[in-house]
Amino acid sequence: MQNFKVNLRKRDLGDSFEMVLDPFIFNTEMTALADVANALIDTGATKTCIGLDVVRKLQLVPIRTEAIDTATSGNEEVGVYQVLLSLYPGHFMPTEVYGIPNPKSEAVIIGMDVLGQGDLHIWREGQSHRGTFMF
Repeated sequence: MQNFKVNLRKRDLGDSFEMVLDPFIFNTEMTALADVANALIDTGATKTCIGLDVVRKLQLVPIRTEAIDTATSGNEEVGVYQVLLSLYPGHFMPTEVYGIPNPKSEAVIIGMDVLGQGDLHIWREGQSHRGTFMF
């Protein structure tokens, strides 16, 4: 494991909260970049997903299609894309992502395929929550 960490931000949702971060996503040629405002950390998601607007921005071509179950639309056939995901400046992870039409309110959902490569730590400080993701 490499020794660096990504600080997560908390976004309040009234009675609950979400942990988000600001990743960069490149196509594999590094000729196109998607600077994503918020990526949802979703420990219930098996795979990392990106919205089709990000797919278009990066001019991605699917490497295959695959049937997946989504929380919003059930079972559907989606494109699988190879990208370079950067959660920390200077560190790029080749990652397969699934293109979905409407990934909640985020352009990117970071799933357990990425989170499982490091240590996710979320804790409470007084009335607030903090989080880090360490590789």
